[in-house]
This record gives sequence, C-alpha cells and structure tokens, in this order.
Amino acid sequence: MPLSSPLSSPLASASDEYKDKLEEESEMYGDIVVMNITENMNQGKTFEYFNWFAKNREDNYMVKLDDDTFIHLIHYYRDLQDLPRERAYYGNALGYEHGTYTFMGGAGYTLSRDLVIDIAGSDWAGSNAVGNEDWLVGKWVCHVAREKKYFVHYVGFTSWVPIRQNPIHDFDENLDLHIFGETIMIHQVKGIEKLNAIKDVYSEYEEGLPMVRVIRNSTATGLATKREIIPRCWSEVEKEKIWDQLQGIG
Repeated sequence: MPLSSPLSSPLASASDEYKDKLEEESEMYGDIVVMNITENMNQGKTFEYFNWFAKNREDNYMVKLDDDTFIHLIHYYRDLQDLPRERAYYGNALGYEHGTYTFMGGAGYTLSRDLVIDIAGSDWAGSNAVGNEDWLVGKWVCHVAREKKYFVHYVGFTSWVPIRQNPIHDFDENLDLHIFGETIMIHQVKGIEKLNAIKDVYSEYEEGLPMVRVIRNSTATGLATKREIIPRCWSEVEKEKIWDQLQGIG
C-alpha cells in the first residue's frame, strides 16, 4: 500500500555544520526533504511540508512522526488495510471539544492524500499555520471539511500503549508494557539505549510479531476506533443539515 515512499523526513534549511551530511544522506537514501525555511516545530513547518507533499507525491497517505517515535510497521500496515483512502485522519485521538472536534497527537498521525491537498490549498490554513502543530492539523481538517461540506473519517488507534501507562503515551523502562500485539507506536524513545532496548525486545519474537494481548487505551474521550469511523467536525444539527444538502433535500 503506497505511503510516502521512500519514507521522507521534512527538515528546514540546515546550518552549514550539518548541511553536507544531510545532503549526503538524502542522496544515498532519498529520505530527507530540505525546505527553504528556518528549522522549527510550531512556526509553520508542518504546513510547508503539506504543501510540498501535495505538489511532489502521489501516495495514498501522508504520515507524520516525531523523531523520537518508534513505529511498529507490521501493526501499522495492518490497520491501514481498514483505513478509507479518502478523507481519512488516523492517529491517537486526544482533543475533544463540545462533542464536535478531535485532533490526533503529534507523536504520529496519518492523513489521506486528498485531505493534505485540500489543506495545502486552503488560504485559511495557510494563514493559521503557527501554533501547536498537532492541534492545528485538527483545526485545518475541520476547516476544509466545513468549507467543502464533507465528512471526515476520524480513526483512532485501537491501542497506543497498554492502559497501565495512561495517560502518558511514552517509553517506559518496564519494556513488557510495549510488547502487546495492538501497540502501534511508542513515543519519547530518546537516546540510542532506549531505541536498542525496544529493537531487542521485538527481535526476540518470530518474524517481529510480539505476543498478542489486546489492552485498549481509553484515555481519549469519545475515542474512535478503526471499527467506529465517525465524523467529528459537525454538531448534530450541522450533520443533519449537511446530510440533507448532500441528498438534495432543502
């Protein structure tokens, strides 16, 4: 299933100290996109990358990960099989306001290509590109959904990490917390020691598949799972109104 492949990491212009090394890596692996902006996290880099993706990629989905996030690709690809190809917003559901709005945590989220294109083409999103990037992405998604009058499939992870670790979805020294079959991503894997520890745990299991034990994470209010795809950007009244319009009523 096509993703942003080869997997690429967006970086703003690097200092001279690292420029040559980054260019060498990009030439060798094709996994770095260097954009002509000052490096930042919450000052517009995410929107610039959306723009780059919309113009330069043909993949079904765009995936954003923090550089300290470990992703279990087997579990992630398994969930993608159930994900809609259009108007899909997939991740660890965090925010919930008045029953109508959710955003996906910035450690890792996925958007379908059509959503990225609509956001990149939105003047409103471009004018509101500064702020907490994960929260803003949720706002952008809702804005284009309202503007274009369509529903968005919000799909929350079936499980992020075991419930004992709630509400912080971060690395834990007690590694057995991370080896269940439903875990998709682990955040705050800072330092080579933590990365190697997780790699060693997963490599012990045949074909990289850990023991299957479903422990659901229920910290996010109204969390949507892949089996419960629901629209979030609309109030009940708005949902009825837009549904009637889509059906040619009223």
